[in-house]
Amino acid sequence: MSFRATSVLFAQVRPILVSAAESGVDVEGILARLGLVEGMRATDPERRLELKDYYRIQRDIAQSLDDLTARLSERTLTYKTGNFVIAQAQQSRTLQDAMVSLAEHFNMMHGAPYNSVRVGAGHSAFVVDDSTFPYRFRHDTELMHFVGDCLLIKVHCLLDSLSNGLATQAIRRVRLQRTRSGTPHTQNEFWDVPLEFGRPAYELVYDHDIACQTIPNIDRIDLSTDGIFARVISHLERKSPSADKRSYSARILELVAEDCVDQGEVAERLGVSVATLRRRLDEEGLCFRDLVRQSRFNKAEYLLSNGRSVTQVCETLNYSDIRAFNRAFKKWKGLTPAEFAKQAKPLKAG
Repeated sequence: MSFRATSVLFAQVRPILVSAAESGVDVEGILARLGLVEGMRATDPERRLELKDYYRIQRDIAQSLDDLTARLSERTLTYKTGNFVIAQAQQSRTLQDAMVSLAEHFNMMHGAPYNSVRVGAGHSAFVVDDSTFPYRFRHDTELMHFVGDCLLIKVHCLLDSLSNGLATQAIRRVRLQRTRSGTPHTQNEFWDVPLEFGRPAYELVYDHDIACQTIPNIDRIDLSTDGIFARVISHLERKSPSADKRSYSARILELVAEDCVDQGEVAERLGVSVATLRRRLDEEGLCFRDLVRQSRFNKAEYLLSNGRSVTQVCETLNYSDIRAFNRAFKKWKGLTPAEFAKQAKPLKAG
């Protein structure tokens, strides 16, 4: 199976955006950063979003609300719990191990056994039974199916990332809850294995023998604990590269937020040389060091505004000396971190 640069209809995402905006999220700002200048005003029924931009939107909503479910669930989950799930799954030695780890830790987070792994004749299936999941949009069947379809793609991308490509080799079929219809559901064009419709639960069906193989070149896998959305987006970028309409600074800030702060690595991720990267930033009147600094202090402001102590923020940003952090922050903001925290109101991330 190869990854396809799949798109989704903007109209399918709109109800999620409306709900997020009603919760105080700067949805127009999120769309603008993705180069979608029309924002929520767009009326073209055929307007599309790349699949990775859909996950970027989900990530930004999740960060803004500190809710890993991005307002899709009535039950809020702390955003950083996604890092815990990835950290546990990274200890897996086989795809089968990764499937079991994700299922167990997703269930632990959500407080119910929605996920399981079923082994049958020659196959291992990752099963998602969301029949009792507290979806916020349960009254909207089509939206529920859209969210479920995209969830299955996200889980597969996670497994493929964690298994260094074994999931792509092992996938044999995909089972969906929606019934087959003549209406195109563009998100499912992602798959080039057989799809089965009208099933009671979602399933990713993998070849059992491949799933039990030791993950190849496991020492070369990126083991940074960068959370669920960041890992999925990064994986899709690598597997299905396409033209990115955003400015270089916006794309770099996204990578820096994922703790990718080496200029050479950032250039490689963007598919350009370091010299080209510098030239593009110079055209925007910026430099790489300034963007790293901006990202770090944006994060510091957010953490301080939401109750983190100066010591905690200093440690999160990897400052070895709290005095150095105090000096740097005051130079940036004109206030010490403690002074800023006293007068700050809670901020939305992103």
